[in-house]
Amino acid sequence: MEKLIKISGIALILGGLSFVITNVAISPFVDFEGPYSEMLTSSSFFYRMIFAALTVAFLLLGTIGLYLYHSQVERARWYRLVTFIIAFFGSAFLLANEWHQIFVLPEIAKISPEVMDELGSSDNTGSYAIGAMIALTTFSFGWILFTISLLISNKLKRLGPALVIAGFFIIPLISGIFTPVWGGVIGSISLGLGFSLIGIELFKNR
Repeated sequence: MEKLIKISGIALILGGLSFVITNVAISPFVDFEGPYSEMLTSSSFFYRMIFAALTVAFLLLGTIGLYLYHSQVERARWYRLVTFIIAFFGSAFLLANEWHQIFVLPEIAKISPEVMDELGSSDNTGSYAIGAMIALTTFSFGWILFTISLLISNKLKRLGPALVIAGFFIIPLISGIFTPVWGGVIGSISLGLGFSLIGIELFKNR
């Protein structure tokens, strides 16, 4: 179990770094305002989704070690279990969503760009948009609630979990005040640093 906790710690560190790379180093170069089909087939979007998928994959693995690390803590045991399950499946749903944006949607965009432009339009409220919203919502709320359970358990230093929680709220707040790019940049730095700090503590676990 100790090895799995350490591996999860490394995964959270890498997930935090990938989070920053995705939204700070690559996302500003993606043209989100252009036609959806052109964005899907651009090289900047491809690299963004590669790192986005790696981010969620690392975080998915990290949930396991985090839960095991707190397995002997009696405080908020049931709350921690429920929120772990939500964060785990939220990460899995989002990974599936990122995965098909790497390998499936760009191929469809090459064959039928008109269809992809219609699918990516703001007027689309079909199953594609609903599925993406479920994945993002479950991931975000799952990690917020799970991280709150870590604060209640009080086995980790509070800075890492606090930065993760803050990051999830900073992204929509700053995006609404300024632009989604700035919201993503500032929020992702908070999230990335928070996940990495939590991962360092797991890696140092004895």
